[in-house]
Amino acid sequence: MGIYFDLNDNKNTALALGFFDGVHFAHQTLIKKTVEIANKNGLKSALITFMESPYYILTGKKASYITLTDEKIELIKALGIDDIYILDFNKYKSMQAVDYINHILIEHFHPKYIVTGFNHRFGANKQGDCKLLSSYNKNFNYIEISPIFENNILISSTNIKKFITDGKIELANKMLNRNFSITGKVVCGQQIARKLGYNTANIILDTKLIRPKHGVYFGYSYFEDKKFPSLINFGIRPSVDKNLIETLEVHLLNFNGNLYSKMLKVEFLKFVRGEIKFSNLDELKQQINSDYCELLNFIKE
Repeated sequence: MGIYFDLNDNKNTALALGFFDGVHFAHQTLIKKTVEIANKNGLKSALITFMESPYYILTGKKASYITLTDEKIELIKALGIDDIYILDFNKYKSMQAVDYINHILIEHFHPKYIVTGFNHRFGANKQGDCKLLSSYNKNFNYIEISPIFENNILISSTNIKKFITDGKIELANKMLNRNFSITGKVVCGQQIARKLGYNTANIILDTKLIRPKHGVYFGYSYFEDKKFPSLINFGIRPSVDKNLIETLEVHLLNFNGNLYSKMLKVEFLKFVRGEIKFSNLDELKQQINSDYCELLNFIKE
């Protein structure tokens, strides 16, 4: 498998196009279809995406991603794509749509098939769409993936982000077809939870990652191929942190060891409650004990 950050010649391909933030169920369907077509027709499967979202580059808005590039690559690789191209959108944002088709897609990939979602747009001022791609049927076969719904709601990165920020993690997970997770480096905190008798890891989120709703979650943490039931708090920790910095604080069940400077993957399964400011540490400890009991019951279900 190849991972490329610039164009090369990769002829006779089945080609998937999109940004694929989150690599959710609809993305998975598109990518699996591309791999299936390639295997059936003796072609290589390839996928073109971008390092940064065209939406954020064009609007100038602050980036907020479900998955960062490294995780996105790993999720796509797991679906069987042969080659992944992660391009710099700034190099192509001013190209006319027909030039992008002729000089990028056809010239470099000579695709036999191109697969996109129903709402795929490309080219300067978003001139290019599914209709334009389908008009090139003498050059390649175009396949459009229809909208896919969960509970009558469109599966899309935009909707999944809204569910994550609203604390509707279970619905976000259904649309992702996996558990929403955050991976980050454990940093040294104030060690208040440790003094209360709990093993705690603190993670500062990458500035480009989506922020979940502030509050307490049930989930799992993964460290060195081991899985630990976890009580997760994301927010500003108003009871203990005067700096009010957003932090992911994770209490790992049945873990003894030093996680400082190590990478930890944290999966979110259920939103439990919003953040509470306690009057003293005794109240905080009582609430953590109560949350732990609920967590144990949750993982037994």
